Amino acid sequence: MNKRCWKNVHPPGVLGKRLRDSAETVVIGGGCVGVSLAYHLAKAGQKDVVLLEKSELTAGSTWHAAGLTTYYHPGINLKKIHYYSIKLFEQLEAETGQAVGFHQPGSIRLASTPVRVNELKYQMTRTHWHPTPQFLIGPEKIQQLFPLLNMDKVLAGLYNPGDGHIDPYSLTMALAAGARMYGAQIYYPAPVTGLTPTADGRWDVQTPHGTIRANRIVNATGFWARELGQMIGFQHPTIPVHHQYVVTATVPEVKALEAELPVIRDLEGSYYLRQERDGLLFGPYEKEEKMKLQDSWIRDGVPPGFGKELFESDLDRIMDHVERAMEMVPVLKNADIINIVSGPITYTPDLLPMIGPHQGARNYWTAIGFGYGIIHSGGVGKFLSDWIVSGEPPYDLIECDPNRYAHWTSVPHLCAKARESYGFNNVVGYPKEERFAGRPTNRVSGVYELLKDRCSMGFHAGWEQPHYFHKPGDDSGYKPSFRRTNWFGLVGRECKLVMEGVGVIDLSPFGKFNVKGEDSHRLLDRLFANTLPKLHDLRCVSHTDTHTLYTHTYISNYYYNLRAEGASVCNVRISGVCVRVCLSVCVNITAVWFLPLVSSNQETAHTHTHTAPFWMKVT
Repeated sequence: MNKRCWKNVHPPGVLGKRLRDSAETVVIGGGCVGVSLAYHLAKAGQKDVVLLEKSELTAGSTWHAAGLTTYYHPGINLKKIHYYSIKLFEQLEAETGQAVGFHQPGSIRLASTPVRVNELKYQMTRTHWHPTPQFLIGPEKIQQLFPLLNMDKVLAGLYNPGDGHIDPYSLTMALAAGARMYGAQIYYPAPVTGLTPTADGRWDVQTPHGTIRANRIVNATGFWARELGQMIGFQHPTIPVHHQYVVTATVPEVKALEAELPVIRDLEGSYYLRQERDGLLFGPYEKEEKMKLQDSWIRDGVPPGFGKELFESDLDRIMDHVERAMEMVPVLKNADIINIVSGPITYTPDLLPMIGPHQGARNYWTAIGFGYGIIHSGGVGKFLSDWIVSGEPPYDLIECDPNRYAHWTSVPHLCAKARESYGFNNVVGYPKEERFAGRPTNRVSGVYELLKDRCSMGFHAGWEQPHYFHKPGDDSGYKPSFRRTNWFGLVGRECKLVMEGVGVIDLSPFGKFNVKGEDSHRLLDRLFANTLPKLHDLRCVSHTDTHTLYTHTYISNYYYNLRAEGASVCNVRISGVCVRVCLSVCVNITAVWFLPLVSSNQETAHTHTHTAPFWMKVT
């Protein structure tokens, strides 16, 4: 076990109060996400909540954040996180008596090309899954809301009233005040120097001020997440990215306005711009070839003493975006720059955070990898609190499961994908999008070399898996669209062939388990709603303790267990049941067994079982 110390920002000081000996939950990290979790746990009635911060609250990425808040998210599930955060921010000051500096002038995503207009229309079809205010508006309305815009290229906008920005420091202090009000204990400076698991599944959390015995620990340490994980043998795939924004002095045209300007996001220019007092704040996202990773921290760790420090700014790196912003908002041309902030924000390979229990250690949870931590903080604190208190998540957020990554997530893959994800912040977001950086990984099936030049590959749980096949010379390349794609005909041809003949599907990314031993029947009977037969095959569904559907499963006649998603995500639940009923019979063989699935119509069933799996070991 790696006991490398989580480095101190400042020498340990006197806490002013005695460190408690035990806790139900220890949250490690005093940024906005960690403090939000402590607040929500305490508010939910869990009084034994302790938060440990190595230097001072907001140190890391929170203190220098631009503080943008929005109802918008291109996905479905994370819209709930954003929605809850904004509703929390609206009432937090009244609840805690602590000002939060919340501004809600709305925001507009600007479309200046026809394909961007299609993108906004596509997003309008997805907004009504949740009660978020969102409108597609034309140039006249945009000009009315933001009179300083050059409208020459603007075709449409996606308008979210209620969006805006919040002061990250004030937000964190209000959440801390609320956490203390409901009974949580917050200690700082209290760096964690060691983590030791106990035989009963709890943790001894060591600090210079003493040791706390915790029923569970939550890693919410921002860009220190990788170092904290290394204490218990994990290499969390997170990496700091340089993000810059520019603050101007007072702009007379801004000062003369009667109402605060909405936040704008120029999608083609790849930047955001908002009002900052009587000036403007402008933040770009550079392309992948220009953006900068702090990859030395992966090799050497975060420098001792780095907490409320910044990187050296580099205006040349963002000049393309500056020029675009000056064209779109001409008053910027005469504005004086008073500050350039260049600080670290944390990225995962796919830009989504890692939220939930980690299967590699009992009662170890993560809330890390937040590229947009301010808007995520409220909703994630509530989501994790509900999960910890009730025993299962309140809704599906599987795209943020920390177990979607495994040993295949190498440092080169992490760096390549983080660079791509940052550079693609404002690219057109097509449905069923594929991104190709960092591929393939070392997870390739036994037929990869045979198929790679005959098909279009997709990426699932680290594996390359055929999406559709083409004849030699028929490959027209990857061309996504908001309408019918160039692979529509090829997929239709495959469907016809399978309906009239036989098809083979590579299911290597599926989770596969061998379940053996005298308790194997008991384990599966506990996991699945179906009654297990003594012979033959069974297709099962698994439910959580509150009867929510968890997964679909195929079980062969000797308890070979096949799951319709990556094995890692499901293994948490299986391990939990094994522990509760004292079973140890499940072996994960996903990485070593290649599985094609043969499917045919009834006329060819005499040569193939309708859905008959066969497998071979990959050496």
